[in-house]
Amino acid sequence: MSTAQPQPTPMPVVDGMTTLREKLDLGLEAIAAKNFQKAAELLDPEALPRDAEIPLKIEWASALYTARAHDQSDALFGRMLTQHPGDRSVHVAFAKQLYHAGFLRRAHDVLNAVSDQLAAGSKSLSLFNRTKHLLSVLEDKEGVAPVPHDDCRLLAMKHATLAFRGRDASPLQKDEVGRITLITGSLGPGGAERQLSRTAAQLERWRSRGEAVAGVMVKRQVEVLVRSHGPEQEHDFFLPDLLDANVALGEINKMEPMAPSKFDISDADLRILLEYLPPKVNFGIRRLVPHLLKSRPDVVSIWQDGACLFAALAAIIAGVPKIQLAIRGLPPSQRRHLFQPEYEQMYRTLAQVPGVQFLSNSKAAAQAYAEWLEIPVERFDILYNGVGKMESHSSPDVERQWADFVTSTPDADHTIGGVFRFDTDKRPATWIRFAARYFRKHPNSRFVIVGGGRLLDAARDQAQQLGIADRILFVGRSTNVGFWVKHFDVMVLMSRFEGLPNVLIESQFMGIPVVSTPAGGAAECFIEGKTGHILSDADKPDLDEACEKVNDLVGRAHNPNVFSSDTQAFLEENFSVSQMLENFVRLACKA
Repeated sequence: MSTAQPQPTPMPVVDGMTTLREKLDLGLEAIAAKNFQKAAELLDPEALPRDAEIPLKIEWASALYTARAHDQSDALFGRMLTQHPGDRSVHVAFAKQLYHAGFLRRAHDVLNAVSDQLAAGSKSLSLFNRTKHLLSVLEDKEGVAPVPHDDCRLLAMKHATLAFRGRDASPLQKDEVGRITLITGSLGPGGAERQLSRTAAQLERWRSRGEAVAGVMVKRQVEVLVRSHGPEQEHDFFLPDLLDANVALGEINKMEPMAPSKFDISDADLRILLEYLPPKVNFGIRRLVPHLLKSRPDVVSIWQDGACLFAALAAIIAGVPKIQLAIRGLPPSQRRHLFQPEYEQMYRTLAQVPGVQFLSNSKAAAQAYAEWLEIPVERFDILYNGVGKMESHSSPDVERQWADFVTSTPDADHTIGGVFRFDTDKRPATWIRFAARYFRKHPNSRFVIVGGGRLLDAARDQAQQLGIADRILFVGRSTNVGFWVKHFDVMVLMSRFEGLPNVLIESQFMGIPVVSTPAGGAAECFIEGKTGHILSDADKPDLDEACEKVNDLVGRAHNPNVFSSDTQAFLEENFSVSQMLENFVRLACKA
């Protein structure tokens, strides 16, 4: 006589055919492919019935969080706490998520409700004890207990940094410096990356020849550290320049991480704070502290906001005497697409640590950061970009491309040009609309744009729609930028956000006048009314004003009365590579 075997409970069916498990798996696949919007749609909590099994509901809520649907995940966990009061697995899973998100108070309260169920020696009890300890430390440091929606990772970063307010940052010798380490995210084809690579390469060449810079000898090999200098997304664009100069190179992604508990730190409160930092800060200290302790640089110069976030605290922990925070444009408070909540807290606390120096490549950016952070603008030293004179070399192909364009526009007697990446900050669509407006007013004009990027095809389509496709030559990315610029009568930049636009300086070095929006430090790059004009508004450029100011400059290109010795002196004294390097070293040794 056979005994009937119990049958597994069938999974609920969704949309008439897909089981909940299958739908969850599809959501997880979308997360793995970084298609978070699709994942959130697949994992709509409304598709999850009340009687679904608890482990599946927990996994579903956790997947929503990974898909960046944080509010939906929180709501689903909240529903589970109501439906399954006292279920330890729900409380522990939710508390872990809250803990990693920075919400210590909520994590503590969720675990406290089941604290009598947490087994001795278990990971869940360890987590509960850690939340209590961190809350106690933060309350002591802040003078007030964290509330449920405080991101306590930011508070941990704040007080970990402030622990070094009394550190000894002895000034460097005035006539020599040991190792200089420059840090940024990558060696991609950006303006900041070019300046950093140029600085490191030339300093190392002078060091290897035994030459002083601004009266200072650099005693050890110059070092550059980046998260990655691999070929992905052209992160290796300036790598050959550094290799050619024999600069020491390091990839932070490949450095062996070390837990903060292994750092030589006696302060127990600081040790626990260092274990609870925002993810990017945590990434940096675990990899950079061991490296910098071994490398022992005298100066760490960190370029751009993102790199400051992952490298500044690491340099402080490692005891680097001089730490430069080199900002390269307007603050993230004004560039919302780059904003991260860590930035304001980070900069405000770093400003209180001895040996930390703020650098800006424009007065406009320094003023904007000072106002945002509510610190004196005098805290910022200005280090203008060092811009080399572009070579105007060509090739048979580019010569032919230019000749063909001239032949196709025989009625044009002047050329308006632009050199920029086709991305949102540079506003190529505004540039194309300007070109259409200018051409209607001045039909004897032609236009050339050098540069590539994700918005290039859209710009071509826009030119076609506006009826000026045959008057604009889209060169694309080019290694012969100087060749094209020398054929311009006026260079035009329509950016919304800038640091110090190198292209405006390079154009003037080649004798080409410029017109720009007042983005970043653009107005500091030229002599207003002589070698260029600044427009009234960076947010909404007046295209008629742009047309008028561009036309005013037509005829000044290569004019010796315009690009006189005074003009050349202005460019050399502010923006030459040699002047930038001397200023960099002088500021590095500044007390």
